[in-house]
Order: sequence, then structure tokens, then C-alpha cells
Amino acid sequence: MSIKVFHSEPFVDFLSFIPSSSSYTNATIEECDIIIHHELLSLKYPHKFFEEISTIYRPFNKKILFFILQDHERKYKKYFSNTIIVRTSARNSKIQPNEMVLPYIWESKEVPFDNSATTTFPTIGFCGLLSKPRRKIVRKLRRDKDVICDFIVRDKFWGGSQYDAKLSADFYRNMEVNQFIICNRGAGNFSMRFYQTLAAGRIPVLVNTDMLLPFSDRIPWNKFIVFEKSAAACIKKMKSIHHSGKCAEYQNKCRQIFEQYFSKEVYFNQLAFDLKEKYGLEKK
Repeated sequence: MSIKVFHSEPFVDFLSFIPSSSSYTNATIEECDIIIHHELLSLKYPHKFFEEISTIYRPFNKKILFFILQDHERKYKKYFSNTIIVRTSARNSKIQPNEMVLPYIWESKEVPFDNSATTTFPTIGFCGLLSKPRRKIVRKLRRDKDVICDFIVRDKFWGGSQYDAKLSADFYRNMEVNQFIICNRGAGNFSMRFYQTLAAGRIPVLVNTDMLLPFSDRIPWNKFIVFEKSAAACIKKMKSIHHSGKCAEYQNKCRQIFEQYFSKEVYFNQLAFDLKEKYGLEKK
């Protein structure tokens, strides 16, 4: 399913996956299905920014697509019928009809790990900053004698140096040797680690903090990840998966979902499908 896109400027680096997609076709503003506007968004008065761009393009009677890679989860004050916002951080209870969830598709493993070893007790890993949303589940897990914990706690995001080779190696080694990975939210109401865990072929464990996971109408998330309303419920489900002997099956499914929906090569294809289905763009 192709989608004709108009954009007035070259794509910034974090949107480079769009023109490389098989669904993308460059088009004039008159012929396009959708307009992508990728000027940097001011976080101080975003509603004024949306209003300005909405007004500029309204005479063309086309939808305008904004990508927002930020931690803020506020509800935007105004809703404009010709705008579609794809944002990383949002609350399910406050998301507006013109908003969609943007998965974090950058900085993930291209090749998954082999399935983790069979163990007597479930093994769960975490490597990173122990922010407030993660502390409760970490405390509970550390007190649980029927769980093997493998936690590397940093005092800064990415240990203070995102591209340090040793820190990155520690992060992925921690994923490799464990069956489950804690993926609770950080500063924003989303998790980079969630998508990195899927890509690595491991099972994400995250407490649902009023999240909306992407493509949730097509992906049966609860059938192969741990996504519950409390830390206690997450631990209970994790143990249930381990006891069932289906860890390898779930790990394979996690990687399969990543490859089908969230790799850089396919994400825009999936987004294009939703844009045409949900927002009335003409099907080609």
C-alpha cells in the first residue's frame, strides 16, 4: 500500500526511514495523500505551532503529519481537524482523535540473540537509570525468592555516555543472558528499552502507566509480553509464562513482531496502512 507524500524540506535524520520505505512516494502538494511537516516543534506553545501550520496548509484540504520524539505527555490544548500527530509519549486516557503512538525504532539490534537458556526460576534483567517508575517493581523482584534478578543500576541516562562502547556492551549483555527485561517508563510515558527488548528477542515486562502501545488494534500484545496494571501483576504473569515453558515461544514472537512492525524498513509501511484506514486517505 503506497502513500504519496509532500514535504517541503529534506527529511531530518530521525525521519530518514520514511523515504527508504517501499510505501513512500514523493509527490507535489496537489497530488499528495498527506503532508509531512518536520520543522522542530516548540514545546512551550505547541498549540500555536499546530495552529500556524494547520492554517498554512488548510487551502489544500490535505492532512498534515507531525512526528514528535519527546518525553512530554501533556494533552494539547487545541485539536485541528487537518493535523495528525504521531508522538512517542502520551497517556491513553488523554490521547486525542488525531494522535497516534510513535514507537522508538532507533538504536535497536539488527540481529536477535539466540533464545535464552532454560532455568529453574525466571530470570529478569535491567541495565540503566533506576527512575521512580522502575523502583517499585525492582524492590518487589529483589525480595522474591522465586525470581533470579540481574540488575545493573546507573546513576545517569545511558550511564552518562550514550555511545560508550562498554556501557552499550553491558546493556545488551544484560539482555542476552536473561529471559525477561524490565521496560517500565522513564521520564516520558513510553520506553525506548521496550522496542530494544523486542528487537533482541526478549520478553518486555512493563507496568501499564496509562500507556497506549502502537498498533494495538492489530497486535495482540498481552499474548506474548508482560503488560499489567501493577508490579505485582507483572511478576505473577512473568512467573506464569516461565512455568508454562513458553519463554522461547514468546521470545520468538517478540522478535517477529519487531520485524513485522518496528524495524526501520517496515515501520512506515505499517503507519501508512493505519493512516489510510483511520483517517480516510484514499486507498491506492
